[in-house]
Amino acid sequence: MIGSVVVLGAVLAAPLAAHALPHLAGPAVTAKPLTTAQVTAKLRNLAKSSEQLSEQLNQAKIDIAKAQRQVVSATRTADLAQQKLRTAQQQLAISLASQYKSASFSRTVALLSANSTDNYLQTVQTMNLLTEHQGEVATMAATAISTANAATAQAKAAVTAANQKQAELVKRQHALNAEVTKYKALLATLTAAERAKYFTPAPPPAQATVNQVFSTVTVSSGSGDAATAIQVARAQLGKPYQWGAAGPDSFDCSGLTSYAWGHAGVSLPHSAAGQQGMGSSVAQSDLQPGDLVFFGSPAYHVALYIGDGMIIHAPTSGDVVKIVSLSSMPDYSGARRVG
Repeated sequence: MIGSVVVLGAVLAAPLAAHALPHLAGPAVTAKPLTTAQVTAKLRNLAKSSEQLSEQLNQAKIDIAKAQRQVVSATRTADLAQQKLRTAQQQLAISLASQYKSASFSRTVALLSANSTDNYLQTVQTMNLLTEHQGEVATMAATAISTANAATAQAKAAVTAANQKQAELVKRQHALNAEVTKYKALLATLTAAERAKYFTPAPPPAQATVNQVFSTVTVSSGSGDAATAIQVARAQLGKPYQWGAAGPDSFDCSGLTSYAWGHAGVSLPHSAAGQQGMGSSVAQSDLQPGDLVFFGSPAYHVALYIGDGMIIHAPTSGDVVKIVSLSSMPDYSGARRVG
């Protein structure tokens, strides 16, 4: 019953002590219950908080994947450097063996063993070439060692960064779970009518009206991919919100937009803030169907504009993928065109 008092629990205050005289203690005091308006206000704050954590969690997963790719790349670089080092060592060994077999360790030996001046000069020239080659091989070996060491250090740093992100991820998961638990507990205190009003700020249109809105949304002729993305997003209507989900059975906000545009051949990161950096900026007055619209900066929520001032989005825990008016959403911060 909207406007009525919602009792969150019978919380009794501790008896008031009148100094050391227990017979003067006052009666138990009941905590003042919250009104429906106060409950819904708390719900909206918790919903925003949990969605911000959810999108930070999505971004952390992207960062971990990036760090893991850096580890693979750095390890591959180190392996190649080690191969070059082994090749350089083998070439150096061959050069030394060749010099030893030719008995050309010094110019004195070359002079004593020479049968003629021409023979001596030829031997000395060979020694110079060998010495120069050995220098090149030694330089190659030193470069390979330096490259291998740098790549190994880079790989270790990437692993450390990934582990730190993983630890941060676990903390954020716990924080998010705690927020969602509080949200659901408070949500359960609302009546069915109050829940309906909370999840639908404006009077809900009749299903026929909703279908009419869907069918009359016009996608510009040059945006075939946008038409595909909108069609895919519409097919998800009524599916539940779930943080970290990207379909096909449930979604969070960035999961829905990345899922829809993915089916149109456009890859988007599973992160509202990440998607905020994709494509090109669009003024609100120039919005076209298929554009991504964002809320908060950095964005904690993203939706798909479908025309006629309407958006389709996965709102928050306890709700489902739905269509609402863009004007009903707070914290609008911009739009991007990705198709």
